[in-house]
Amino acid sequence: MKVLFLDPLHKSWEFFRGLTASPALIYLAAVTRREFNIRVFDASMEPEKPWDRTAEYLEKERPDVVAITGAITAFWPDTLNASGLVREILPQARIITGGYTASIFWEEALRTGAADFVVVGEGEATLQELLRALKGKSTDLSGILGLAYMKDGVPVKNAPRPFLKNLDELPPPAYDLFPMERYSLASLGNHVGFTVTFARGCVGRCKFCSEAVQWEHTWRGHGAKYMVDTLEVLSKKYGKHIFYIGDNDFLHDPARTKAFIALMRKRRPEVKMWIQTTCGNFVKNEKLLRDLKEVGVYQVMLGIEAAVPDVLRRLNKPQNMELVKKAVELGKTHEFIVMGMLMWGAPWDTKAGLHKTLYFLLKNCDIVGPNAVSPWPGTPYYKECEAAGAIEIRDLSKFNMLDCVTRTAELSAPEADLYYKTVVGRALLLNWKALGNIFFSKKFMIRHYYKCFAKMGRSFLTGNPWRQQNYQPFEDFLRDRRGGRSKARAGAGRKT
Repeated sequence: MKVLFLDPLHKSWEFFRGLTASPALIYLAAVTRREFNIRVFDASMEPEKPWDRTAEYLEKERPDVVAITGAITAFWPDTLNASGLVREILPQARIITGGYTASIFWEEALRTGAADFVVVGEGEATLQELLRALKGKSTDLSGILGLAYMKDGVPVKNAPRPFLKNLDELPPPAYDLFPMERYSLASLGNHVGFTVTFARGCVGRCKFCSEAVQWEHTWRGHGAKYMVDTLEVLSKKYGKHIFYIGDNDFLHDPARTKAFIALMRKRRPEVKMWIQTTCGNFVKNEKLLRDLKEVGVYQVMLGIEAAVPDVLRRLNKPQNMELVKKAVELGKTHEFIVMGMLMWGAPWDTKAGLHKTLYFLLKNCDIVGPNAVSPWPGTPYYKECEAAGAIEIRDLSKFNMLDCVTRTAELSAPEADLYYKTVVGRALLLNWKALGNIFFSKKFMIRHYYKCFAKMGRSFLTGNPWRQQNYQPFEDFLRDRRGGRSKARAGAGRKT
């Protein structure tokens, strides 16, 4: 039985200007390769016409099972597009999807035929058991925890699967199955940059956070040895040296942090790291900050979000401005690059609030990380916006933290989007601090970041969003394929 892990073409985010291997697929491929004939196709890494290359790959390899990523809400239309293409080319193939967004839309995915099976929740064990059942032609799937499927024409979902207790029991990520030489992140030095994730979950209660919802407000992390082993492999074997670590709160477990520091000191891999954490945990771990800097952490991303106390309360952020200022000061004291995150575009947000937060971040942080807050389905924020009738743009591809999709206190969603991009674009491109850092900062990464953000500001101001050179709209692919007679359906306009 041939199994294909398919990561469809995605539109890269403006700041990173690139993509890396799917954090989910590197684990799923590692777990299943021990029993099954596994292949991986990452369409975003194809140099030109990725949808054409995807079709060609499917026609050539003809897998029996196709597992398509369905984690990120803004990428869900890509999942639907890929599913339609698989149905057209390989009508007998079984389609599996999973991830956060697939777990939310599991019933719809089954009813519409976008998937034959949906892995709901944590996927490694569920997928492995499902593939065994398919290989053995078993018809009784009721015992596979965390699986949704059609039974007698009705979507059913089995009991949930408990989370893995020890992430270190997972095998090393299957990087060798991925086109590692092609992955590049402009903001992290192009081909030397990569993303890794060493934990799952967050214990916080921020209304907008999908990760906390997905992992039910729990946190589980890999141990220090697994972390350092992974960094060494990526550095020595694949030439990756600058990492964005995607843990939602890298400093959640001080004992793990101490063990990580000790092992990094001992083995000294040639890496630099950018971490993210809460202002509260950054302050609590003050005694570890100098050591983190010593072992290669060069940047910290702080979830500041807003400089307006009422907005912090509405977002359910457990912090005040005194704590925020303390965290920023500590970052400066230890000479980290401090990136302060901005969130704006909620129904309670105001123009004055945007200016106040931007002023604080520009004055106090090295870098401003702007985000238009997205109401991801399943989150408390989404439910609140729905109840208020605030979501005015329903195209899920716009739920990308770049575009405003809800009305604000003063503006409609389209007006808020234009206002946000005009104000933030000017702040990123047309301020003396930015221009000074581009040309005169002694820190290379600060100069590099400001150049990246200046490009982002320009695209905001001109209304001409950047997209990667190989990007191919699915609608264009459909029009060209068979003279427009393709049966594959376009999901790019998928609405909530």
